[in-house]
Amino acid sequence: MSKKYNVLWIDDEHESIKAMHKTAIDFDITLFPFKSMNGGCTEFQNNTSKYDAILFDAKFFENETDEPGSEDTKWVHKAKDWIKEVDKTISFFVLTGQAEAYNSREFKNAFPYVFNKGVEEDEENLFKLLVEASANREITQLRHNYIEAFRAFEIGIVSRKYELLLINVIQAYNKKDFRKVNITIQRDLLEGIYMSLNKEIPCIPDALFNDKGLPIQEHCTKYMEDRNVDGQKLNKEVPQVIKSAFRKLKESTNEYSHLSDETIVKIPFLANTFLLMEILEWLPGFAQTHYNNYI
Repeated sequence: MSKKYNVLWIDDEHESIKAMHKTAIDFDITLFPFKSMNGGCTEFQNNTSKYDAILFDAKFFENETDEPGSEDTKWVHKAKDWIKEVDKTISFFVLTGQAEAYNSREFKNAFPYVFNKGVEEDEENLFKLLVEASANREITQLRHNYIEAFRAFEIGIVSRKYELLLINVIQAYNKKDFRKVNITIQRDLLEGIYMSLNKEIPCIPDALFNDKGLPIQEHCTKYMEDRNVDGQKLNKEVPQVIKSAFRKLKESTNEYSHLSDETIVKIPFLANTFLLMEILEWLPGFAQTHYNNYI
């Protein structure tokens, strides 16, 4: 599978620049366009791990519904600051037809990568640098190295808001950080999977969640084992290895909850890491077989 990159693009005139999307495809880039600071930045805040780089125009709206004529260059600086508060590692690029921005030393100090819109050579160099910056981003590398585990997030079976938990687990694995605090992250990810199996696809019924809408983990685990839980039963084929994976994760991530965050629990952490990825890799096929109208 070729490597794909997701770029958040804020440009109030993006709808009239259809050629940008065609060029992006040539570089294995998908552009996700917005007209405004609030539209684009809210999207980034909600789906941080989805994006590999940021592309701005120099002048755009504050809000998606703003009227033409209210565009301003101040929003690009505020957008950069907002995104930096969320993720300091992502790279910013500017493609603009605003000569005053393109020729401004002050603007180029704020945005080192500024390209001239409509100039073929500039646009080609922009996309080359977008690919380079994306490929060097640690989160992007993790998504590509473990692409099967991330597919459940990509196609919407598991909510994107839990994707960063998987990234944190893999980062801990790569750093050989076996502290119990990372077992807690694994427990949160298991909970996120159960939440998504209730919200994203209609698999686990509401009756197996508490009054706060959180999964009762023992009930959800039994349900995914295709066991009867107070009259609720999955009645769908789940391989025994996946049933065992759910059970082991539930027991393991709860077993060590009484330990301090700094306690080393190497073997359980390693085992749980691969069980989580095994479940995540299995989920798309399960969802496509039984809930194909929901993905």
